[in-house]
Amino acid sequence: MATVVGLSARYANFLVHPLLPGPGVCQVCRGIANDGYPTCWQCQQASDILEEGVADVIVPLSLALKGEQYANELWRYKNAVGPQQQYFRMGLAAVLWRFLALHENCIANHCAVAGFDTVTTVPSTSGRNDHPLRDMVADIVGVTRDRYRDLLTPTPDASALGRTASAERYTSSALWGENVLLIDDTWTTGNHVQSASTALKAAGAGSVATVVLGRHLNINYGDTATYVEQARLRRFAWELCAIRPWSHA
Repeated sequence: MATVVGLSARYANFLVHPLLPGPGVCQVCRGIANDGYPTCWQCQQASDILEEGVADVIVPLSLALKGEQYANELWRYKNAVGPQQQYFRMGLAAVLWRFLALHENCIANHCAVAGFDTVTTVPSTSGRNDHPLRDMVADIVGVTRDRYRDLLTPTPDASALGRTASAERYTSSALWGENVLLIDDTWTTGNHVQSASTALKAAGAGSVATVVLGRHLNINYGDTATYVEQARLRRFAWELCAIRPWSHA
């Protein structure tokens, strides 16, 4: 019988820990920041637009490097068909399950909360109603399914907003101070995730922490190759903390 450890084991061969925040690394999304700046341009822009609505912490599970295996699977789990589709969805569900079982408490501690009462996902703004991430988090991943709620709805103008961060992109069902774990599959600019966090906070959420399966990077762009070379030096291990430079083993 397949297990979470068994289904997720092969991913250790190609997952890459993002660098921890520091010089040259964005303290928000863990991407590349210009020298002397604490955040990348996209995260600074989102903060300027959304202010206190942005998530309290962003935790990328791994880098998703353009053209490499993990980025490929994050595309295929949405676009493949038949048995191949199920294969990738079950694999990524196991990855998320294993990661949260090890690290969710540390994420909560970082946010200074006892835990996350509610789990939700970022919905598509392209009209897709059967997003596989929602099904994974709500029905498959054991550490999230009992807490899952469909909270977010794109506004009628969401698709017209393009990729910009906007408080007008989503609305949320009412919350009464619940701490929310917000999950998305891929972070590129982060504007959809941060817009979703803003909607949750406007609806009454307490702390909002975001976990993304993959932090997208193009290794052929700018200084990305140097960043990735440094990131690969921290060989992937499930127990390595996603927030601090230590192991949970």
